[in-house]
Amino acid sequence: MTTLMPIGDVERHTGIPQATLRMWERRYGFPRPLRDEFGHRVYPPHQVERLLNIRRLMAQGHRAGKLLSGGGADLAALTDQQGAQERPRHVAIQLLRQYRFDEFRNLLQLRLMSLGLRRFVIDILAPLNVEVGEAWQHGWLPVRCEHAYSVQVAMLIQNALATLRTASGRPLVMLATPHGEHHALGNLMVQAILASMAAPCIQLGTELPMHEIEEGARECGADIVALSFSSFSARKHVAHTLGSLRAALPPSVEVWAGGSGVPADLPAPAGVRVFNALEPVEQAVADWRRRHGAEAPPLRQSAERSG
Repeated sequence: MTTLMPIGDVERHTGIPQATLRMWERRYGFPRPLRDEFGHRVYPPHQVERLLNIRRLMAQGHRAGKLLSGGGADLAALTDQQGAQERPRHVAIQLLRQYRFDEFRNLLQLRLMSLGLRRFVIDILAPLNVEVGEAWQHGWLPVRCEHAYSVQVAMLIQNALATLRTASGRPLVMLATPHGEHHALGNLMVQAILASMAAPCIQLGTELPMHEIEEGARECGADIVALSFSSFSARKHVAHTLGSLRAALPPSVEVWAGGSGVPADLPAPAGVRVFNALEPVEQAVADWRRRHGAEAPPLRQSAERSG
């Protein structure tokens, strides 16, 4: 069954404003949305993919009118030409593009084994995320391979987490993404760092309404609520979400925010800590423990994996 995407989700996914999508529809006849049962615009995947290609080429200096008035074959040729010129050199991305997922996973597994989970996430995955994003943005890595990257990396992290005993110390960190945020990899990487420091985590997943996050924090007794925002998040949305959550939670519960969607110059509300990289998470946990007189419990491998 084909999944149709509402116009608001298309805006977040492609970075193209809704008003622009409607103007292109009127002026150029593309995109050509369908209508749902309420008469609202919805877009099939192949149109969203074409919009992504158009946005990438516009970022390289091509005019929207020429891209939209030309045929699909012309657009594909431009995309292939641009991608060939900007082919990434990282072997991991080459393996992704060639669908050699077992080799890709084995390559990263070796680095994980040599570095340990925490350093692997910070030193290997964090910069690789940036490279994958750039390869996608420039059109060399299609969305399907970018999604496959997330799947493969999630498998690696989850397998590594399964070798650790569940921590019982503090702080207890609840991780989630707010409504409209589909990307879970950022929070999973944060969980890996926290777990390697014996900080227990509750992972609630993606696209949670604000009241669910608030109630979950109260019910589980979270010390920290950490939210992740992708690059598709609008600045106003991020600021409003963090302000609303901070106001709704008790002052004793800290709010952390990170991800590529959190601008470095975002004026965070009092009681909200913004992370523009993963490495400061280590110091933030140590700071929390010092302020609250909490010691880190010893970290051990699980009996199932270590015995």
